[in-house]
Amino acid sequence: DNILIALVEFGPESVGKALFARSGIPRVQASDFAPNQLQRTLPGQSGAQYFFNHGGRAFCLYVVLGSHGRRNELVTEVNAVLDTLVLDPR
Repeated sequence: DNILIALVEFGPESVGKALFARSGIPRVQASDFAPNQLQRTLPGQSGAQYFFNHGGRAFCLYVVLGSHGRRNELVTEVNAVLDTLVLDPR
């Protein structure tokens, strides 16, 4: 039932690249998660990855849910954490 949230910033050369075209901190949805989206699959877990830009900076948000079966509840918790995130512009 645990959640892993990882936010990785890429260098300034990544800003403006197609991979990072999505603007703003993403909101996650239960339908985004699948067990096959994990780098290393573990029974019952699922993951999702989002590339985006914000304030002239490029990021990847990677989320792992400890329970794919409870993803509807767990994404609410993930979005609550993301709502507290403050990313200063470059």
